[in-house]
Amino acid sequence: MRGADLINAALPDELLDDVIRRVGAGGGGAKRDLDACALVCRRWRRLERASRRSARLAASGDRADEVLRLVAERFTALAEVSVDERLTAASGSGSATRPYRSGMERGPYRAGMIHMPNQIRRRRRLPLASNLTLKISPFPLDQPVGDQGSERSCLTDVGLGHLARGCRGLEKLSLVWCSAISSTGLVRIAENCKKLTSLDLQACFIGNPGLIAIGEGCKLLRKLNLRFVEGTTDEGLIGLVKNCGQSLVSLAVANCQWLTDASLHAVGSHCPNLEILSVESDRVQSVGIISIAKGCRQLKTLKLQCIGAGDDALDAVGSFCPLLEILSLNNFEGFTDRSLTSIAKGCKNLTDLVLNECHLLTDRSLEFVARSCKKLARLKISGCQNMESVALEHIGRWCPGLLELSLIFCPRIQNSAFLEIGRGCSLLRTLYLVDCSRISDSALSHIAQGCKNLTELSIRHGYEVGDKALMSIAENCKSLRELTLQFCERVSDAGLSAIAENCPLHKLNLCGCQLITDSGLTAIARGCPDLVFLDISVLRIISDIALAEIGDGCPKLKEIALSHCPEVTNVGLEHLVRGCLQLESCQMVYCRRITSSGVATIVSGCTRLKKLLVEEWKVSERTRRRAGPVLSFLCTGL
Repeated sequence: MRGADLINAALPDELLDDVIRRVGAGGGGAKRDLDACALVCRRWRRLERASRRSARLAASGDRADEVLRLVAERFTALAEVSVDERLTAASGSGSATRPYRSGMERGPYRAGMIHMPNQIRRRRRLPLASNLTLKISPFPLDQPVGDQGSERSCLTDVGLGHLARGCRGLEKLSLVWCSAISSTGLVRIAENCKKLTSLDLQACFIGNPGLIAIGEGCKLLRKLNLRFVEGTTDEGLIGLVKNCGQSLVSLAVANCQWLTDASLHAVGSHCPNLEILSVESDRVQSVGIISIAKGCRQLKTLKLQCIGAGDDALDAVGSFCPLLEILSLNNFEGFTDRSLTSIAKGCKNLTDLVLNECHLLTDRSLEFVARSCKKLARLKISGCQNMESVALEHIGRWCPGLLELSLIFCPRIQNSAFLEIGRGCSLLRTLYLVDCSRISDSALSHIAQGCKNLTELSIRHGYEVGDKALMSIAENCKSLRELTLQFCERVSDAGLSAIAENCPLHKLNLCGCQLITDSGLTAIARGCPDLVFLDISVLRIISDIALAEIGDGCPKLKEIALSHCPEVTNVGLEHLVRGCLQLESCQMVYCRRITSSGVATIVSGCTRLKKLLVEEWKVSERTRRRAGPVLSFLCTGL
């Protein structure tokens, strides 16, 4: 019957709440559908608010504490809260006059309100989608970020207290770069949020009492991030793990000057269930790592950057951590092949290995890894200058499950290594080659012929790589979707045309490939209609013809970089924006023939634009007023 409420009278709160949650899980249109649900009546709005589980706040500004209070009062069921001061701080850089807002976040705004679609923004009651992230910026849009100066404040312990009292069911809390909070705020969290399982304090200045209180009050804590945390000492971490170490599964302590072996000894003594550990410290010695290895035998992921540690530390890891799957060793100066050999003998389940700036390692240790760790799927070698071709030959012979291979500044590795990789690693999907000066077309041909499942290929500064390699890739690797050829000066239109004909690329980076002309880009535009990312910076001979073809052939393009393209003009930009209606990011610095008119063309023609990098002097006042939040300026005055 018209005007009768047939739903509310029949459905109890529990059933209606379940309906709203199912609507929220409905996929791409869930946000719009939930907004509509919340506008039905006050009861529906109340239930929709009660179902919200996560919130993300950019909490810098003079109303940060008030915003957090309002959020905690209105959305009491919040289980995940992320507060990141970098969000508004970043938007204020580069002379942008307003905080960055994307998609639905454009339009009239007041601090503490929820951003809504245009068609319902005028309504007084503001619904939220329960399964989507809430983004709140406490800056009024009519007040420029850059003008706030010293009056701008940050989230403090007061706001954290509001959150603790309002959201007692909080399970995950992330406080990133929240420089104004202290132990007082953490004590409030510890007193009220007993269900806390994850705590991220990256770059917060927290004292010992706060960490100790978390340990005493949050016995369910499983994940703790203390990257760049200052203001505390070993006492704080030791006090925490003594109280809740049994539940701790993941711990990251990086770039903290206070961290010593005493903390690691406490972790090893009180955290028997630890599975993930990341440690970066100049003060940690071998004894600390040995304590971890002996006490945390459930370790599956270990990431270390400890200059003072030596072979004894990794010997212990190999002896006591048989479940280890992911190992990352960075900037180690004191360990040799002996250490990695111990790892290979003891950690048979190793799937991921990162060796970064480990100068004393040679082919011998990687041979032991290849023979012992048959499950190896991802290998990254960076700056290990003593590694030669023999090391990779062993990987090719003994690791048939290899999926990703990354070689960065490995000048001694030659083409012969890739013959074995091509023969033995047929499942390889991702290959990164950066500053590997001896690798040429022959190496890439071996990869193409043997690794036909390749989906991503990235070559940077491949001065010996040319069209022969690309033709072989195009002929054999039909699944290739991402291709990077930065400063590969031998690549020309012929190789690029072969790729365009056979590989429907989604991402393409041609920065610095000087031989590429309009003809090559025309082939890409006509052969890769699903392209979403394109970097054609430092292509000095391309013209407006290339941009016109891209505009016609790549309607899904979202990001483009065309800096240092001296022949591109405003006319080419007009053709580009006419066809690429999805464009969100554009970089075009040092394009001498692009003027303020071209900048205005991009701003007016790309309604989804989120970032535009350009010289500041090319931006007119009208464009600045219209697109302040999306503008980023290159500093040319240095």
